[in-house]
Amino acid sequence: MPAPTDDGPYEINWHDGVLVDLRLSGFAEGQQEFNLVVDLYPDNDRFSQRRRYHCIGTNVSRFVMSGDIGRLLKNRSSGNIDLLRMEFTADTEILVVCLFGGTIEVEAGSFRLMESTT
Repeated sequence: MPAPTDDGPYEINWHDGVLVDLRLSGFAEGQQEFNLVVDLYPDNDRFSQRRRYHCIGTNVSRFVMSGDIGRLLKNRSSGNIDLLRMEFTADTEILVVCLFGGTIEVEAGSFRLMESTT
């Protein structure tokens, strides 16, 4: 993810996606990591197809998740992500995912968002 500029923190937003998978791991090793797999539109072209992205947060310091599994499953074909937002501060990065059926919020030292190659 990009780093904040001298102008201060900023945000990156994506709309209308599909939650594919999420994992929180690394407690035994003391290296907490959050992995999120989502299908997102790569641009504002209304004829585009969603593409798969992996979002990996390292040095996780805080996470909050809630969700209604039935609603998430019901909305997965049309899109169960309303908004996915990245907020950048001087010290941490915060991932906020507003779902149709829940929310995910994770604060980490850094996040990487990469398009899947498979």
